[in-house]
Amino acid sequence: MRVPLVSLSVCACLFVHVPGCSSPPPAPAAPVKPAAEQEPAGEALVGYDLRRLRPRDEETLAAMFDRLRAQALAEGKRVAVLFSADWCEPCRELEQELGNRHPAAQIGDVRFLELKEEDWSAAARMDEFNELRRRWVGQTGSYPLLMLLDADGKPQEEMKQAIERLEAAKIEPTLAHWLADTRPKRAT
Repeated sequence: MRVPLVSLSVCACLFVHVPGCSSPPPAPAAPVKPAAEQEPAGEALVGYDLRRLRPRDEETLAAMFDRLRAQALAEGKRVAVLFSADWCEPCRELEQELGNRHPAAQIGDVRFLELKEEDWSAAARMDEFNELRRRWVGQTGSYPLLMLLDADGKPQEEMKQAIERLEAAKIEPTLAHWLADTRPKRAT
């Protein structure tokens, strides 16, 4: 199921229009193969490159994040950071999209570093979780928060901004379209 970005636009209010994180989930739709998976025959389909950061006794979250971001950059990948929570309906919808496959040209150059609230609260390390989040936004506790970072680790664009920009450009606001649209243009 391809989830439009606009459908997560509550709870940090980013993608699907859902009345709120505590709302009952909508009735499941019939499975539909994403349009991106139906595109050009012969083009390699890939899954999202997603790495979930979980607490480790020997490493702080900030050090782990910085190490994994540097590794992704060394591999020629752009980096997106995702803060989510299991109790958040828009987060669960976003996770469904992150399970899809798309043409490598759309999503293959981005690595997602995902942080789930439950992993860090269970380890009594929410202070680290919230401190890392404050690198980019002051507010904590709203989900999902998804940002594409630039090479210096600064926000290039947040999902809510992407929705507005893509809609204004008459581009369907999906995660795959966002990633493809923000890819650096090569000189010709």
